[in-house]
Amino acid sequence: MSPGRYGNPGLREEVETVRAIFEAFERRDVEAALAFVSEELEFLPGGTAARAGRTEPYRGRDGVRQYFADASRVWDDLTIRADDIRAAAGGVVVFGHATGVAGGEPVSRQIVWTWQVRDGKAVSLRVNDLGDAPDG
Repeated sequence: MSPGRYGNPGLREEVETVRAIFEAFERRDVEAALAFVSEELEFLPGGTAARAGRTEPYRGRDGVRQYFADASRVWDDLTIRADDIRAAAGGVVVFGHATGVAGGEPVSRQIVWTWQVRDGKAVSLRVNDLGDAPDG
């Protein structure tokens, strides 16, 4: 089965919303991402937030703008990949990885992103770092 085609088929719109946000991030297109973000969005992406010295979640569209600015400032290079997107009861779970360079040091982590989407807009994002990504 292809990613996003199993789990809860009633969440297809939610999966497409999350996919669109990942695609916008890959292009570094904050305005495209904002089209899919609720003003209620709350998220705290561990790696970027920690490197930026942030302890509070990013909130709403202004928070997304600040996140993009922080990511640009603290990462020499950052790529996130959504390897597997699954609809799940009440949300969308994305299994993937992040690779980058920060302060001249390479970083490669396995990540799980858990999203809540309402009315076609992301309202919550939780990021879980699962440790070093395998080589390859």
